[in-house]
Amino acid sequence: MPAHTAAASFTDTIYAISASLPASYDASGYGSTNITYTTIGKVSAFLPYGSKRPINKFNPIAGAVEKSKGSPDYGEGDLVCADVPADAGQVILKAAEASPNHYSMKITYPDGEVHYLDVLVAGWELSGSKEGEFMTRTAMIGICKAPVVVAAS
Repeated sequence: MPAHTAAASFTDTIYAISASLPASYDASGYGSTNITYTTIGKVSAFLPYGSKRPINKFNPIAGAVEKSKGSPDYGEGDLVCADVPADAGQVILKAAEASPNHYSMKITYPDGEVHYLDVLVAGWELSGSKEGEFMTRTAMIGICKAPVVVAAS
């Protein structure tokens, strides 16, 4: 996996979504597919992602506990954005929540590195109210396949 050559910031990261899927779930598949991504406006937080596996345990009556790695989980959590109902990316997120289909996400970091994600959107909630706070939306996102990382060119 390509790596940053210096400390990186999330400032100016672009989050985008598409209802189209790649030809294959690798760099060439995303690169050879003519997917149109729509930027999601006013994102303030994005979920952690990457491979995480549980440790399975077997406790025999005699002997040491045996362990093995379980299946990878690529992450799930919240994308939080200011509530802008006319934002085209937020319109797609809202539609994705109502759909059983997978969607493609493209995250472009300031140094040009791109991460592609295969996702399901399982929530679209308006924030609770509090004086002085902005209205926000929270999209619950599940990442279904290993993230595809394309190094900055």
